[in-house]
Amino acid sequence: MWQRELAWELNEAPARERAGIIARYQGLRGLSSSTLYRIAKDHGFALERKERADKGNGGLKLETAEFIASAIWASRRENKGAFMPVENAMEFAIDNNIMLRGEASVETVQKQLRQLEMDSKRLNNPTPHVSLRSLHPNHCHLVDVSTCIQYYLNEGGMQIMREDEFYKNKIENFKKIKEPLQRYIMTDHFSGFFFVKYYLAAGETAENLFDFSCCAWEAKAEQNFPFQGVPKTMLMDGGSRAKAKAMGMGFWDGLEINILPGNPGNSRRQGSVEVTHNIWEKWFETRLRFDPATGMEDLNRKARGFCIWFNASREHSRTKMTRLVCWLTINKEQLRILPDRAELCDLLNRPEEERTVNSHRISFQGKEFNLAHANIPHGTKVKVIKNLFKWKEGIVVVGYDNRLFEVKEIGKLAPELGGFRADSVVIGEAFKSHKDTTTQTAVKKLEDIAYGASTTLSSKQQRTGKVAPFTGLNAFEGFEDKMGNVVAFPKVGTVAEISRSVVTTEVPIVLLFKALLADGVTMTPALNKDLRAKYGETIDNRLVGEVVAAIAAGRALPEPVTVGADNVRAIREPSLQAAGGMR
Repeated sequence: MWQRELAWELNEAPARERAGIIARYQGLRGLSSSTLYRIAKDHGFALERKERADKGNGGLKLETAEFIASAIWASRRENKGAFMPVENAMEFAIDNNIMLRGEASVETVQKQLRQLEMDSKRLNNPTPHVSLRSLHPNHCHLVDVSTCIQYYLNEGGMQIMREDEFYKNKIENFKKIKEPLQRYIMTDHFSGFFFVKYYLAAGETAENLFDFSCCAWEAKAEQNFPFQGVPKTMLMDGGSRAKAKAMGMGFWDGLEINILPGNPGNSRRQGSVEVTHNIWEKWFETRLRFDPATGMEDLNRKARGFCIWFNASREHSRTKMTRLVCWLTINKEQLRILPDRAELCDLLNRPEEERTVNSHRISFQGKEFNLAHANIPHGTKVKVIKNLFKWKEGIVVVGYDNRLFEVKEIGKLAPELGGFRADSVVIGEAFKSHKDTTTQTAVKKLEDIAYGASTTLSSKQQRTGKVAPFTGLNAFEGFEDKMGNVVAFPKVGTVAEISRSVVTTEVPIVLLFKALLADGVTMTPALNKDLRAKYGETIDNRLVGEVVAAIAAGRALPEPVTVGADNVRAIREPSLQAAGGMR
């Protein structure tokens, strides 16, 4: 190759002869000198230059450069990343006295940021990620929903929106879509096998997620579509996970499906199903332009047939097998058959039920379960989760104190043996008691502290009080001595006077106004003025009803009550509480 010959000649030639070699190759190849030097460098030419004495002294201080990089990073947008120009970030640093104007050129700062690997290009690069793998088919399924904005349903059936009439970034165009289509896709992470179904809805719903999951996991009528079974784990984005929670986590726990939490913005975790969306748009939805569907049923019929063909015929890039062949490697233990839709609906409607523990037992749907091993206190309320797979084995899951316990059904003897519980003790043959709960054990310890560890007193003796707890300890003596030398000086008081005269009660005139309004009388400024002129700011409480009745009947107002001086004093100056009391 001439490129390697060029690099070899430049390496062997003295520095003064290199210009002639470049000129000769320029004549042969018609390339510029800079291009030839770059080609030679790519093929082994090493230009040895003496290092500058001031190498490493250019640019800004490290903390200044980091501030500029931080400003670029902090101004980023979620979908476009960091795109603030370096010059703008430098101006921001100058405005805040982080650097001086003219301290470094824009080119110098850009070069320094590249050396520090803090330039915009590197800041926008995706972070390294860990590759995920699944163990077998149906180990992990991924679910994702996407709105199909090109295809919509109107009165005339399925339509295709023309691109010259529709632009997705214009909000008013979304209003034209009366019934948008939602594309639901489920992908098996191990084999890549996927299932697709369309729904008419404005967005994701819990009802559609339930129906889609059942359709994907149930046995299919087509013999060439064997995909079925419940996964162990599911990955969803935030929207789908929110709808899954709306269905009730008891539904997913009942099927023993673990929905893994995720971090916002981590779309690469959903990469498998995102790729499936891209494949489906390119391979299936592009054909809808040639043969549009007439309705939802027709669309899903076409989608189902195309899904069967693609999974069975197209080779997966990772496994080098078709998705169908890879999924068929599943074994009996890995294939968990979905229960009937009726059982699923019952689980969906009643995902969790509350029960009260009674003597280490609970009753649930006509069966009794033993909780002795869980050590849950008597009388405690627990959450019962019906696991459809373990229910057939007589096992339910009980939630208590943020923990889950598997509890087994208590068997019963045959009717001819009395129908008793199988773990019951035969009368007169044995004695069996429950293991102490944590509280019972704690109570025994507390009693040892109160009555002494070596006491032989029964609980009945303790309750009846025949023996006092903490015998010998002081409970009352010495409280007076705790006061020390505190002395209270006596206070001089006044004997309370008891007034026996009739005390009239004056109330604010505003209460009269409220009584008039309640009686339907319209309060006018003139009436307000007349009432205040006649009665002042207060009125005898006994006159309120009379005034209201007089105004309602159109009679003359009653005269105000004359209060004596002694009575007025009794109203305004309440008597002291007692002789010798403090004022």
